[in-house]
Amino acid sequence: MYRQIALLSLLFLSFTATAQTQKTPLPVYLNHVFFVLDSNSYAHVFDSAIFKKIGFEMVMKTTTTEDSWYGKYLMGRDSYFEVFYPTGLEGSSVGNFGLGFMTQTLGDINEMETVWKAERKDSIRRDTSVIDNKGFKLPWFYSLSYYSADSSKSGSAWVMENTGDMLKSVGFTNEEMNKPVLWHNFIEKKMKMKNSKSLNRIVAVEIVTNKKELDYFKESFIGFGLTEKQHVFSNENIRITYTLADIPTSKLKSVEIELTEPFAEQTVILSNNISMHVKDKTATIIFNNW
Repeated sequence: MYRQIALLSLLFLSFTATAQTQKTPLPVYLNHVFFVLDSNSYAHVFDSAIFKKIGFEMVMKTTTTEDSWYGKYLMGRDSYFEVFYPTGLEGSSVGNFGLGFMTQTLGDINEMETVWKAERKDSIRRDTSVIDNKGFKLPWFYSLSYYSADSSKSGSAWVMENTGDMLKSVGFTNEEMNKPVLWHNFIEKKMKMKNSKSLNRIVAVEIVTNKKELDYFKESFIGFGLTEKQHVFSNENIRITYTLADIPTSKLKSVEIELTEPFAEQTVILSNNISMHVKDKTATIIFNNW
């Protein structure tokens, strides 16, 4: 009897110790989606009046010490869209897309990198992007991604985190930087204004991919802390659904955004290949015939 109790106690202690070492994945969210359009679609992508209510439109060129890009933006509270035509993003082609995730607390990306390396032993790429503004250089953000030697893939994914230098430059105190910092916290300090638009956050993405590129997405999303179940990668903030098909490269099929106020049901044609369906507090951008 005593021996059985002792064995049960040892088993309980072993289970408790194991549970304590298993950490909950860090709560990343999908900060932005970029996609590349033909020049005519790019010119008119945000022409509809509804975008004036949904988000802030911007046209911007960004220059870092390593690269530069030029595109249109639709800015929301915690997510945004980045749209290019091929010459605006070097090396890109029509149909290319990217999913940029973000951490919530300074230092999370270091912990994520440690866990990823320990658990999956994948080839991980770590970068620091540095803004170059007429010779003034400021470390902007860290990025973490799964390294793939296949440069022909059409979709990409990474997780990013603003540097402490960047947060300080827009007015964050040390105390504030020790707390979760979401995109709206950062943008409101940087722009010195509250976001009054309706685009809150990207909550779902659907892609069509092939077996080869699915491996890349799977390693990336699980490395970021998402879980996979029945063709869906997800956490509490984002849901990414995939369909396998016999196609040469992956395609972006739809992006669903959460709105802060209800809209009348409507469908907006953005180009020959893109439309947006709006209903209540949801808007879904649908990509066809890529």
